[in-house]
Amino acid sequence: MCSSDLEPPGEIFSNCLTVGDQIFLSGITAAGPDGKPEGGNSLESQARAVLGKIHHLLTAAGGSMASVVKITVYVTDISRRAELGKVRQEFFPGTKPCSTMVEVKGLVTPDLLIEIDAVAIRGAGKR
Repeated sequence: MCSSDLEPPGEIFSNCLTVGDQIFLSGITAAGPDGKPEGGNSLESQARAVLGKIHHLLTAAGGSMASVVKITVYVTDISRRAELGKVRQEFFPGTKPCSTMVEVKGLVTPDLLIEIDAVAIRGAGKR
C-alpha cells in the first residue's frame, strides 16, 4: 500500500499498491475530506485536484508523474474534454501516458465530474 495522508486507508479496496517497480492507483476523484468536490462544478478544477492527488500518491510510492504509463479517465460529460487538455499538459508536459477516456452516467456522488486511475512504473520517466 502507498503511504499518503490524502487518501484514507483502504477498507474495501486499496487506493494505491506497489508491485515491484509498478504502482497501481485506483480511481481517484476530487472529493475532499468533507466528501464535497474540490473545485466545485469546474471540470478543470476537479481535474487539477485529481491529478494533484495522483502526483502526491506517486511521490509517496517513489514514483512521479513522468513514471505514469497509462491512465483511464472517467468523465460525466465527454463534451467538456477540452477543459481537461490544459490540465493534462500541466501534469504531463513530456511524453504523454497511454490514455483512455470514457463517459459514464455518474460517479460515486453526483457532484463529481471526473475520476482517474493510473499505472506507473518507477524509472519509466527516463524513456
